[in-house]
Amino acid sequence: MIMKIFSWNDIQTLLNTGREEDFFSKACGISIGSFDGLHKGHRLLLSELKAACRKENLNAGLVTFKRPLPSIKHSKDYNGDITSLKQRLRLFEEEEIDFVIVVDFDESFASMLGADFLSILMNICNMKLIAEGEDFRCGYKGATDAEAIKYFAQKNNLKTIFVEPVYDNEAASEAQRISSSYIRTMIQKGFFESVKELLCRPYEIDLENVDFTEKGKAFIINKKDILQVLPPKGIYHVKDSFSKDFRICIKDESIELQTLKMVSKILFD
Repeated sequence: MIMKIFSWNDIQTLLNTGREEDFFSKACGISIGSFDGLHKGHRLLLSELKAACRKENLNAGLVTFKRPLPSIKHSKDYNGDITSLKQRLRLFEEEEIDFVIVVDFDESFASMLGADFLSILMNICNMKLIAEGEDFRCGYKGATDAEAIKYFAQKNNLKTIFVEPVYDNEAASEAQRISSSYIRTMIQKGFFESVKELLCRPYEIDLENVDFTEKGKAFIINKKDILQVLPPKGIYHVKDSFSKDFRICIKDESIELQTLKMVSKILFD
């Protein structure tokens, strides 16, 4: 089955008009989060979600955001996304997720109470199961924590799954919890072997919607046009989407791609 993609506006329209969406005639289990990177911790959560949904004959769905929430909530010290939305959607489909709801996080969404948010998912999307990490919070100012979700679920006859954190046992000192922020730090240090291990894939920069300037036998990109986190200044040997090797030079304000053609992505493999 091809993964279905809905916007939060689609869900709001169903709520406001009372119209029913045929897809949601089958009940579902849902996990909510930015899922930036889709690292080992995320993959464990999705594995638990899918296993429970297959057992209960439910569709497995995700609610995610156009940009990872730290880019909005902590924009001053935020260093970039690990994945573009397009990359995340591709990874979700590879993980055999049945549907995704994409939220454009705004003031209206941020001010919603957690119980109201969960009620919409239950009543509009036919949610019967919630799967999250132990420290998950949602709703206005993150007031709805795991205990509040368990209470809501018990009250509404929903099943819950809460997954424990996953740790990087290869960390230099003590075991480090795997998180998107931890992986961003590893990328900024240029530790791409470790990043590949944590993401279960090479780190990839999406260039599909980025403007290039041609300069001799190279292409120049303004670093401000890249929303993803970048490694330190320097020269890197990378691959394109066809696994062909080339070099890039990351400078103060630009990235020089030393290749004869424009590429749609950079793989640090």
